[in-house]
Amino acid sequence: MIFNMDITLLAVTAALTLRFSILAATMPLMDVKTVPPLWRMALAFSFSAALAPGIVSVLPEGAVDLSWQNLVFEAMSSLLIGAMLGFTINLTFTAVKYAGSVAGMQIGFAIVNAFDPMTQSQVSVISQLYYIMAVLLFFVTGAHQILVGAMFQSCLAVPPFAGFDPSGGAWFLLKEFGTIFTLGLRIAGPIIIVLLLVSASMGVIVKTVPQINILAVGFPIKIAVGLITFGVSLVFFKDMVIGLMGGMQNQLSDLLTSFQVMY
Repeated sequence: MIFNMDITLLAVTAALTLRFSILAATMPLMDVKTVPPLWRMALAFSFSAALAPGIVSVLPEGAVDLSWQNLVFEAMSSLLIGAMLGFTINLTFTAVKYAGSVAGMQIGFAIVNAFDPMTQSQVSVISQLYYIMAVLLFFVTGAHQILVGAMFQSCLAVPPFAGFDPSGGAWFLLKEFGTIFTLGLRIAGPIIIVLLLVSASMGVIVKTVPQINILAVGFPIKIAVGLITFGVSLVFFKDMVIGLMGGMQNQLSDLLTSFQVMY
């Protein structure tokens, strides 16, 4: 029995597996320690095996150089591309976590942190609640399909064993990272504004009735008003997060365009 092995197909599959493994390790619900690394690798290999034959068919003749220098360079390039794609996907969720941290601090939950067994770290309860709701919206609205499309588009924009300039992508991510703080403040805006008005009202009360112990009275009031505002603002949170996820496809397309592919 004779087996024919296509070395080019194996090399392209391995390169795509490296690219998608970093993406699978950073995507929502997959970036926790409870998800075995073997599952992430299996997910990345499944997508790579499905896309590799089509990618090999469109590669120019002799484009795959199997010298060890080129293989090392392609491995590093695949890891870098996967990391940039994963970073872009997580921009929205990072903004949501930042909004939860700011909202929790304003409410008075700055010291009320919970131990998250999935990430093995202390997290703000409001931040974690925002993040869980954002992940649910990510899958309910079908935004995870954008991630699958980004995998395919990345193979077309930056095929394996094709040169590219990562500086354009780095500058793009640097600019997009600056929007995290703006988006986080917009998401937590209702809570910040209402509690700012509450703090101003307490300042007026202290000036008019100095006998009141504002520390004993103010904290319960801020917590109660903050939680009520948090519940009422969930409709705004949903619309805001869905809008951000809708723009995720444009962010990924702009990232792939900024790579400035060189053949």
